[in-house]
Amino acid sequence: MELFQSQPIIEGQENDLNRIINWDNFNMSRKISVVFFLANVVFLFVDYNNKVKGLWALHEAYCHVFYTHVVLGLVTLIYLFISYQVKVDSASEITNLHKACVITFALFVLNYSAVISGWMSQEINRPNNVYIIACFTIALTLNFRSKIMAFLYGVSGVTFMILLTASLDDPYMSFGHYTDAFLLVVISYFLSTILYRYKQQNLRHNYYLEDLVGKRTEELQRANELLTERTVELQDINDLLTKEIVKRKQTEIEMVRLDKLKLIGEMAASISHEVRNPMTIVKGFLQLLKNKQGSRDKEYFDIMIEELDRANSILSEFLSISKNKPSILEWHNINDIVKSTLPLMQADAQNNDKLLAVELNSVPDLKIDIQEIRQLLLNLVRNGFEAMSRGGQLRIKTFSTNSEVALVVEDEGIGIEQNMLDKLGTPFFTTKEQGTGLGLAVCYGIVTRNNGRISVQTSPKGTTFNVYFKI
Repeated sequence: MELFQSQPIIEGQENDLNRIINWDNFNMSRKISVVFFLANVVFLFVDYNNKVKGLWALHEAYCHVFYTHVVLGLVTLIYLFISYQVKVDSASEITNLHKACVITFALFVLNYSAVISGWMSQEINRPNNVYIIACFTIALTLNFRSKIMAFLYGVSGVTFMILLTASLDDPYMSFGHYTDAFLLVVISYFLSTILYRYKQQNLRHNYYLEDLVGKRTEELQRANELLTERTVELQDINDLLTKEIVKRKQTEIEMVRLDKLKLIGEMAASISHEVRNPMTIVKGFLQLLKNKQGSRDKEYFDIMIEELDRANSILSEFLSISKNKPSILEWHNINDIVKSTLPLMQADAQNNDKLLAVELNSVPDLKIDIQEIRQLLLNLVRNGFEAMSRGGQLRIKTFSTNSEVALVVEDEGIGIEQNMLDKLGTPFFTTKEQGTGLGLAVCYGIVTRNNGRISVQTSPKGTTFNVYFKI
């Protein structure tokens, strides 16, 4: 396994990594220059103290050291000024100018330390630690490519050796210094190269992780969006299934009710005719006997004939439930039917001391049985009158939607209990003391035969029957 393994980074990302390294070098060089400037202030103070002690007069090298400190202070101050004038806030703003500034600064530091160690150290009996410190400082703090580091250390090493040759007279001592300088340059070069590769590897790894996390995040976001879409689809399907189940249950309830109506209708069709014939005969004989009896018995005959008429009326309503009853469907406007039936309804309203309000809107013609619709309207209106107390108002409305025409009968009665709504239209079910329970059953049969439906809304403030006919 290699010491430095590269992550799969494309060319554009490689350029980003180099800009990050250059940006770090630029920021680090400014920090180093601040440290050098502050250290140089201390050096100048030491030089001044040496002058006060008279060391400058004893040895000329102390004066030369003072001049080198002045140069270091001026150069670091100038570099600080330039670097803060061209400062950058992110790696994307790094240019070749910033890179050149850092290389120039590193070249100055190495050559300055080479001059101090190669020329001045022998005059004041100082070891070559200045150049050593500078080499390792540049290697540890600044990261350059191997070619740039070879140039920097090569130039400074040559400068150091040239100055050593000029300042030393003993060839054996010069050879030792040459060996030390060569080893120092080689070690510093390899150290800087290793640190540069480590820095690059670390950035590659971070960059790769960021890219990988970004891709995984995008994948998770897409998966989340897909999951959300699937959830919405499932919710829509669930809503559709719920509606379908409710619709199916309503259809089943309606089918059961229609089956009951059909059964009763078939019974009505087969029984009513058989019962009405003997009743008609009995009524006829009672009328004949009535004329032959005295006034004392005529009252009883009137009662019997009235009860026969009432039974005949019940049979007529019972017979009208039958779905087998033929309907004559023709094109009529429901507004015309309301208008033609209005005098009868107004008479019922006056007899019952009730109010009647009519609101007719423009509606299209329908294919309906006009007689059955009149009977439907009269039954609903009379039920509404019976549900209200004196002075109550009943309203009749008509309007149309895109696919239906509505006939609305709204009363101001006490309403219908909720547990009784499902039983509406069932034959012989009634809440009235004198009711037969056939009126609404007849209405439901009429609406079914005329291709319509009934919707009931009720509350303690009244009940509304909405009859819808398909256009």
